[in-house]
Amino acid sequence: MAKVSFSNHAALRVRPAERERIRKFYRDVLGCRLSREFADKDDFQIGDDYYITFLYGGPGAREPDKGAVYAQADALSDDDFLKAIYLELKTDDVPGIRRKITDFGVKVLPVPDPHLYFQAPGGQVFRLVGINEDLSRYEG
Repeated sequence: MAKVSFSNHAALRVRPAERERIRKFYRDVLGCRLSREFADKDDFQIGDDYYITFLYGGPGAREPDKGAVYAQADALSDDDFLKAIYLELKTDDVPGIRRKITDFGVKVLPVPDPHLYFQAPGGQVFRLVGINEDLSRYEG
């Protein structure tokens, strides 16, 4: 049987009105590098090898986006994101990053779990965990 795994790239359609807040959160709070910015998208590098693209709407004009249309109307609402995938962020400083995230003013979700679950600007939901934390209780 073929092997399958998650890769190190993600793209999300978001509302253009959230662009500055998304940039401030990912760059200033999480310390991600804004590696490329265009009229219709921003590319961020998270950690050493993960890349996330925020698509703000409009036609893709560059390779490999040429011909793609990132319609503003296709972006999920914040409520729809709450029903979508939850992502996990790992850090070596859970208390410090938790404080920076909550001080930024994100929506904290009332999940009965010791981890911080929050909705980032743009709508994505994350769980914050420690890099060396034993998460085996979630795995089976």
